[in-house]
Amino acid sequence: MTEHAVSPRPEPQTTTVRRDARTDTLKRRGLFAAVWAAAAGFLLKATAPSVSAANGDPVLLGSGTNLATLETWVQSTGPGRAIFGYSSGASGGSGVQGWCNGPTGRGVFGFSANNNGASSGVYAENASTAGTGLTAVSLAPSGQAYGARADAYSPSGAGVYGRSLSASTGLAGNGVGVRGESGGGIGVQGVIPETSAANATAVYGLNYSTYTGGSPGAGGFGVYGLSAKGHGLVGATAAPGAAALVGATNGVAGAFAGAFYGPVIVGGDFTVFGAKSAAVPHPDGSHRRLYCVESPESWFEDFGDAALVNGVADITIDPDFAAVIDSSKYQVFLTEYDDHRGLYVTDRTPCGFRVRAKTGEASGRFSWRLVAKRRDIAGARFATVTAPPEPRLPSPPESVPAASTEPPPLRDWVTPSRA
Repeated sequence: MTEHAVSPRPEPQTTTVRRDARTDTLKRRGLFAAVWAAAAGFLLKATAPSVSAANGDPVLLGSGTNLATLETWVQSTGPGRAIFGYSSGASGGSGVQGWCNGPTGRGVFGFSANNNGASSGVYAENASTAGTGLTAVSLAPSGQAYGARADAYSPSGAGVYGRSLSASTGLAGNGVGVRGESGGGIGVQGVIPETSAANATAVYGLNYSTYTGGSPGAGGFGVYGLSAKGHGLVGATAAPGAAALVGATNGVAGAFAGAFYGPVIVGGDFTVFGAKSAAVPHPDGSHRRLYCVESPESWFEDFGDAALVNGVADITIDPDFAAVIDSSKYQVFLTEYDDHRGLYVTDRTPCGFRVRAKTGEASGRFSWRLVAKRRDIAGARFATVTAPPEPRLPSPPESVPAASTEPPPLRDWVTPSRA
């Protein structure tokens, strides 16, 4: 029997050293795996395909609850679009739809930080015949909620910029840059904060049309208001000396600060810093200007003619005219049409007056003119009037924004771009 030498038991210290080496190896392998997993995750995010969902299912970004402190940002650092929404449904649909039920959240929030280009925070376009490029709805049962809100922080920017390009894109019809409809509330509201500078504009309508047509206004309107039952356009002010509605010609010769085609009602004092006249049709086919007769006080007048009988004529003041004048004192002017040997007025009463001739046998016709002060408005004599200052109107842009800065119309896009 051959004896074999028995190897001594390894020292615990040697065993311990070998365990530490294997542990270090495992740690290095774990770190490498973690780095590779992170890189793979990043690569997966960078190369992930477009997110899609089944019909009717939402696509959730970020946390399921998405609290106010957990915003999910979709950002584009290049010339492309952070979010591109495209709907091709035959029965309608929405390219991008945002929904928020939080007290301070936003359904869709678009922000453009490009200081050198014509970028847009939110851009919506509609190529259908009856659709809407952007629809915003507020369902709050109370409070001052907005379907859509747009803020401009640049000195010459606009919170909402609406432009109609129907003619330049070859589409027929008359487009509208911004259209507001109301079922009881406010269709379009422009607000100027209390800290704004002078001459700020809450709502600004701009028309660049060069089409003249056969009459003024054929090229469209800067602002157009239409109401089926109420007022088409209303202006109001709460500042003394300010005007609720201002019209100006901007120094253009031949232009009119205002034009009204139909009856006009003025519910208050009417003051004109200039001549008042009537355009009267002339037999030669033109209209001729006839000026109004002015008075330093508020007077009404009436006219009539009568005939003498045995040198006397009693004139009765029209009751409707007597109801609107101060009939306690009035003036009567007579004009003789025949030789009556002198006519004079006597017995003036609130109901009428008497005309006599110097001879009792006089007969013939004459005319009279009665002038009396207005009953309801005294009208101070030569009252001082201060002309309001002419408002400083905002200057229009020097040039028309180039249409090339906008994306091509949807009808030219065969498939939605994911750039």
